[in-house]
Amino acid sequence: MKIFDNKIYGQKDGCFCFDGQNLTELADTYGTPLYIFSERELKRNVQEINEQFGRFREKVSIHYAAKCESTVAVLQIVRKAGGSLEVNSGGELFKGLYSGFKGNQIVFNGVSKSEDEIEMAIINNIKSINVDSLYELKRILRVAGRLKKKAKICLRIVPEVSTGVVKGNETGTHESKFGITLDEVERAVRLALENQSLVILRGYHFHIGTQTYDLKSFVEALRTMLQMAARIYKSTGFRPDLLNIGGGLPVPHYIDPTASQYMPRNIYAMLKSELSIEQIAKEICGELAEEKVQHWAGVECGALFRDTELLLEPGRKISASAGVLLSRIENEKERRELDESWLMIDAGFNTLMEVKTYSWYYHMVCANKMNELPTKPFKVAGPCCDSGDVYFDIDYHKSLPDYRVFPESTEPGDLIAMLNVGAYGTPNMSNYNGRPKAGVLLIRENGDVIVIKPAQKYGDLVSDEIKL
Repeated sequence: MKIFDNKIYGQKDGCFCFDGQNLTELADTYGTPLYIFSERELKRNVQEINEQFGRFREKVSIHYAAKCESTVAVLQIVRKAGGSLEVNSGGELFKGLYSGFKGNQIVFNGVSKSEDEIEMAIINNIKSINVDSLYELKRILRVAGRLKKKAKICLRIVPEVSTGVVKGNETGTHESKFGITLDEVERAVRLALENQSLVILRGYHFHIGTQTYDLKSFVEALRTMLQMAARIYKSTGFRPDLLNIGGGLPVPHYIDPTASQYMPRNIYAMLKSELSIEQIAKEICGELAEEKVQHWAGVECGALFRDTELLLEPGRKISASAGVLLSRIENEKERRELDESWLMIDAGFNTLMEVKTYSWYYHMVCANKMNELPTKPFKVAGPCCDSGDVYFDIDYHKSLPDYRVFPESTEPGDLIAMLNVGAYGTPNMSNYNGRPKAGVLLIRENGDVIVIKPAQKYGDLVSDEIKL
């Protein structure tokens, strides 16, 4: 996919534009580093998922993964666009409720839910607490008993499906920390059914990881869940009314085809991500068809999933393309021994952490020199006092390019725009090295630009500390 295939991008007077706004002008007005989100793109992404899955199945709900980008204004846009919410902590649950989501629009994941968080979820009558272990189920029973209020739950299973993405982003096998292994699921179902005065068991859940690029991974995980559900139905009579297939819908990144020469094949395929929402929706919903289920599960199970609600938890697919990050070049240097030119920018892993944690690739353009051909390779580094604060693989993992190519004249003062940063950018910002966090802007559908999270000032670095 080429950059300008997405009409959210453009150029005018030699400057890169995002949703009709000149990014150079925004950087001059608001300073850098600076995140910018597009209301139009956020809504379009939510609506695309809803529409594509809605073509193939009547009962579908989209629960946006708040961990990707939980700025209140973004959550409000997702809600108004027809999305529901998935949260991973009491804090995200609080922000979701604050942003206008109702309890019955929220599902709660997580491997380490505290009793306080479980209590908060039950009191707010959320749609489902996705139970991560037998121990957690027993904890939910205790809290529900104390509150004298039923908890709605689903069981998060381990489908034992590896997606081939970055290892830290795989969540569907027993090697990860998530979920109940298949040999324990029926035990959990029976425990829930024995305690129907305390919990309402609604169904099952899995999530196999972010940026899943192979359709077979989605299908294999779903088949595992369906076959397990049919087997448990035959032995217990439990009929699920919710099936949650998690997230992982892929986002195409603007990566040069030559990257296939140095990147591991799976990482290149993950970032290139040619799998469409339509393909995923058609295949997933097809697996739930009555005649198909009857074929492998028998006549008694044919209608088992007929009225079941299908849930998804997309995050990156909704917010990634809706955000850009602007960073100013502050310094340059030559390493003549290596024949290398370096650029130092004001956004490092304190501002965009996934470059460091997962060697995640974000495409860069010199936003104020779009009329000049990018012909010169540069090494790009952030401002933090760490040799690892760079935009290449300093440890030689080869998941990132060694150089980024900009115009020959690129120099301090120029502006670098990073694309597809709307997921896992602002939530992971830190004040490392005493650096104030970047501000966040929103481009409204009517073209207005507003601040939705002010850039920090130095005083903010000590605002929550107590002086002796």
